[in-house]
Amino acid sequence: MELKEYWSDSCHSRDFKLTRIGFVAIRFRWLVTLLIIGIAGWIAVDWWVLDPAHFKLLWKVRLITGVMLTPLLPLSYLCKLNRRWMILSLYSLLGILLAFNFVGLWSFRDGVPIPVGYIAFPYFLLALLGVLPLPIKSGLRVAGVITLAVLATDYWLDSRSLSNGALVDRIWLLLAFSLAMIWVQAGQLRMLLDLYRESTRDPLTRLMNRRLFVRQLEEVRHHSSPDRPYTLILLDLDRFKRINDDQGHLMGDEVLVSVANTIMDIFGPEAIVARYGGEEFIVLLPDTPLEQGARQAETLRLAVESQPVENPLDQSEVSVTVSAGVVEGNQDSIIQELLRQADEALYGAKSRGRNCVVAVR
Repeated sequence: MELKEYWSDSCHSRDFKLTRIGFVAIRFRWLVTLLIIGIAGWIAVDWWVLDPAHFKLLWKVRLITGVMLTPLLPLSYLCKLNRRWMILSLYSLLGILLAFNFVGLWSFRDGVPIPVGYIAFPYFLLALLGVLPLPIKSGLRVAGVITLAVLATDYWLDSRSLSNGALVDRIWLLLAFSLAMIWVQAGQLRMLLDLYRESTRDPLTRLMNRRLFVRQLEEVRHHSSPDRPYTLILLDLDRFKRINDDQGHLMGDEVLVSVANTIMDIFGPEAIVARYGGEEFIVLLPDTPLEQGARQAETLRLAVESQPVENPLDQSEVSVTVSAGVVEGNQDSIIQELLRQADEALYGAKSRGRNCVVAVR
């Protein structure tokens, strides 16, 4: 996992972003539920430790806060839809809880000692937010909002409370909890990304698997138009079973990895490439007409044919060829029908003697 993947979600794939947002939505829902129960349940503690005048105000504040948090539960289901809903939900939560913190501290402006639960609430909030798998950039923003709100509250209620070293103490404690929150969030993000890659990547070639490819194909189809078609290329290694039988499965794996690397080199980062199954690969070229896609498929065929694969055991070389079926799709295409047409085109290439490209409309 690269550092930039920790820092921001801008380099994450759209599919992973949706996966992460869905995970955040579930965690957020449980977090809000815990806060509603905890804030309301703390009324019993307030009744035990506070004098009647403070308790009379604060139990109402707690109930109002719980009521304000309740709409965030259905809103958490909308978090699954896009990143904006997630951000709106998160900062709505922060706004409500920081307002609760302000009112709670304001109620002790008469000089009565403040219970430790109200003083420690911002740190407790930072600790709770560690369960959300946020990138470091987002975590810093959340920590910054909480830190500024806490310092502004302290200054508003009593500017003298931040003198004589108290400001430094407050800042370093907030900084320590913020760093701990970001550390845990980054760990959550790494765990989620590792699990996502394990479930969507072919373990041998590291290409995406068939399930993820179909989702990507549906996304490209949705954003295409008659003026912006896309090309689908289905590839099959010729006589691959013979390689496995004659040279062994280790050599077969070397061939698959070599061809996968060649595909990525020929088509570049803009192409969506997957191991479709066994010795089959599939390539999706967005914004690419059929003629251009067929030319690129032919370039790949020649590249594979001209690059024998070396056997890692005895340094012998094995010649490899591929057959390809090429079809064009647009916004009106039916995914399963398009895949069937690509498969028929590939069968046509096999029928013509293999090591060739067949393109059909």
